[in-house]
Amino acid sequence: MYAALLALALAAADPGQAQVPDVADPQVERVRAALEKPPSRLTLPEVKPDFKVHIEERRPLQDIFDVPPWQLPPIGWTPPAVGFNLMSLVTKAAKALGDVKRGHDLHVARDEVQRAIAEYCAAQPNTAEIQICSSSSAIR
Repeated sequence: MYAALLALALAAADPGQAQVPDVADPQVERVRAALEKPPSRLTLPEVKPDFKVHIEERRPLQDIFDVPPWQLPPIGWTPPAVGFNLMSLVTKAAKALGDVKRGHDLHVARDEVQRAIAEYCAAQPNTAEIQICSSSSAIR
């Protein structure tokens, strides 16, 4: 390496008289061997792009100044008209389910009250004198 630096220094000082000594460097030899090889026969076809890229610059607060203040916001998605109103069907189904649950809850509450009355009447010594105990619905 020192010899190569010395040769370069001499060549820079007097280009006509200095000669670079032939130093065998393995890296230089590898590069020379690669350059002496014939070029590659591999040819790649030109690929046509099948997409596009559109870049649009947006200014800060652009949407605030592009839309007038009196313009209403866009209406959201609505289901397509197919001959019936989907929301009315959902509303009716929810109401029907609510009615079924309400009827079930009413039946359970009625049974619970009748059981409580029957337990109360069974614990009383004068059941015949108490009006709620003497009615036919409390005997169940």
